Amino acid sequence: MQERNIIIISLTTIIIGLGFLFFYAEKFNPTAIENIDTANIEESVKIKGIVSKMRIAENAVFLELEGEKVVKIDVIFFPEERILLNEGDYVEIYGQVEEYNGKKEVIASKVVLK
Repeated sequence: MQERNIIIISLTTIIIGLGFLFFYAEKFNPTAIENIDTANIEESVKIKGIVSKMRIAENAVFLELEGEKVVKIDVIFFPEERILLNEGDYVEIYGQVEEYNGKKEVIASKVVLK
């Protein structure tokens, strides 16, 4: 193959890849919420707050998060490795709203310590 053909294939792949990332990133746009009662079931959300309670089970971590307003949100996180969170830490959580026993909670996909 000639060098020119390799450059054309590389540039085409880059353009297609960037186009894919642009449309995919627009699809995943979590909504920042302050109160879980306003969120819809299976909606992707982003919440910020302070960890007020934390309970570690065998393969799950249960958090109670105090939002920036006076609300508490239950969060469940299934980490693949040991987490380094403590009560009182300020975190940003990305996840999906689910309903369990008639109560809304967030199933976290990502927890970021701020």
